Amino acid sequence: MIREHDIIVVGGGPSGLNSARRLSEQGLDVAVLEKKDEIGKNVVCTGIVGKEAFDRFRLATNSILTEVQHFKMVSPNKTYVLYSHASPFAYVVDREKFDNNLADEAVSNGAVLKLCHEVVDVSSEKNYANITVKIGGSQFVTFRAKAIVLATGIDTRLNKKLGLGYSKEYIHGIQSEITFKQNGYPEIFVGKEVTPGAFAWVVPVSKEKARVGLLAKKDPQVYFEKFIQKLFPDSSIDLSQQKIMSKPIAQGLLTKSYGNRVLVVGEAAGQVKTTTGGGIFFGLLCSDIASKEVSRRFKEDALSAQDLSAYEKCWKKEIQKEILVGYYTRKICEKLSDSQVENMFQIARNDGVIPLIKKKGNFDWQSEVILALARRAPFKSIQSLCSKDSLNRI
Repeated sequence: MIREHDIIVVGGGPSGLNSARRLSEQGLDVAVLEKKDEIGKNVVCTGIVGKEAFDRFRLATNSILTEVQHFKMVSPNKTYVLYSHASPFAYVVDREKFDNNLADEAVSNGAVLKLCHEVVDVSSEKNYANITVKIGGSQFVTFRAKAIVLATGIDTRLNKKLGLGYSKEYIHGIQSEITFKQNGYPEIFVGKEVTPGAFAWVVPVSKEKARVGLLAKKDPQVYFEKFIQKLFPDSSIDLSQQKIMSKPIAQGLLTKSYGNRVLVVGEAAGQVKTTTGGGIFFGLLCSDIASKEVSRRFKEDALSAQDLSAYEKCWKKEIQKEILVGYYTRKICEKLSDSQVENMFQIARNDGVIPLIKKKGNFDWQSEVILALARRAPFKSIQSLCSKDSLNRI
């Protein structure tokens, strides 16, 4: 038996669910195939979502746990810079509820959500695409659709099967939710001892709980354990009793996010903020673009690779600069010594940097403030640490 739909979305994360929501709004018969048995289960994410995302993508607000209006950055020598905004600019969310809100909206529009459906093979024919699905670990079923939207996160096996691009560079995120009393606003920690070239975080989700984690190019577990020991030197926190989750996070710009009757969205397409590793905003933005492109061409069955190539041009026009500026900024930061980082903190405290961030900063669009800071004389010495090619790209 072949099960047919207009569009099949592979993956039930925010990018896939938003694609299904938008496509089903257009009256298309959409099925979402998700290999997990629950939406939003065991997601590794700090759960900070910008206010713009809620406004722009009409997101339900019942997943919000706390508001983010202030945050503190801590240097290797424990110098700190406190940033305060005039109003909340982001929210900490319950990711399970956040994802399920998107699922509920897609289903209410007519999409079909199929859990425990693991896609093991795909093929693209002239007039349709075939998807082989394993259900419940033993049964195999074939689905057929006019087009596929791949939203499989870091699992890029299907990209490779279809000859599409895939991320080749990753940074590792690791996190646990820990019970303790904290300041009530997020804290960011930097330094080579904390995690070389990246950062660690403490993000409160309530008065007594916080998400504690970090990014690392390698050995994330080692750096995480050291960070916990440093953060709680007199604590009896036993990491063996904590639920610790980790995952690789795609880094860098992806090429070829489209093919015959297929588009790739979200982290599977490299649509991730290379500054923070966050993928929700870019994933929602690009899944909107993908859905518009598929809806526009569906009636004429104009879904060849050539027809769908406009999708990649469109999403890269929107976020390519953000990805590249963040990527090469991270490369620069990897080369900074702790003393250089400390100097930057002193400059930030005394040289009008905070007003500049308030003027140019945007939680989801960070390239402008990065470039504005790079043009300031006190920061120009940092540029000598970066290759000429990287500077030109930024």
